[in-house]
Amino acid sequence: MPRKASAKSTVNLALKRELQDFQVKQLKRNFNDLYTSQEYGPLCEFFAQDIYAPRDFEERNRSFEQISSYFRNALGERFFQGLIRLLDLYELSDTLDNLMVITLEKMGVRKNILQEQYDEAYYRCNNYDARIEQLELIVECFHFTHTLCQSRFIGLILKTARMTAHMFTSSRDNIVDILERGYNALRPVKDIQPFTDTIYDRELKRLNRIYDFYGQRIALS
Repeated sequence: MPRKASAKSTVNLALKRELQDFQVKQLKRNFNDLYTSQEYGPLCEFFAQDIYAPRDFEERNRSFEQISSYFRNALGERFFQGLIRLLDLYELSDTLDNLMVITLEKMGVRKNILQEQYDEAYYRCNNYDARIEQLELIVECFHFTHTLCQSRFIGLILKTARMTAHMFTSSRDNIVDILERGYNALRPVKDIQPFTDTIYDRELKRLNRIYDFYGQRIALS
């Protein structure tokens, strides 16, 4: 079964939404070439809105738990475990966002996040290994979802699962709707490797740049 959702966080939700919007805009700048490409454009939008910036992890976890037996029976154990890894990514991303919000508030930032403030908070969180784990999970989940989308009957399975899921929730964040959006974005993609390589390499360089810059600055202060 997927991890249980933690109790609702007491972080500043308005600042958290602003943080997530900031991160999506940053992605669009850093990956503009992928966004404007015919093959990867829809996939970038799915990545930014559904993978990188989870809005309500708890809702997604609940919707998955409600229809988890259906997924296990319809998709098989391998694909079921892949979905659990997707939820692990959502949970990790949500945890990292919460820590960023807390750190920004400690820095006195309540709204209108600037790039320098974001980078400094990113460093102050001191969770380099967790950021690497997030990157690796992003790559793993994209490859899993791409493989899932090549299954002959996955479209029909998702359509049936969607009807089941909406018996419990109409939220845009239910796991089946997310998978359907992923299916529509990934189905036309022939080779996912160049996309995931680009995501991993650029995000790793950004992570290292921030840690190197602020690490040297602190050492010289």
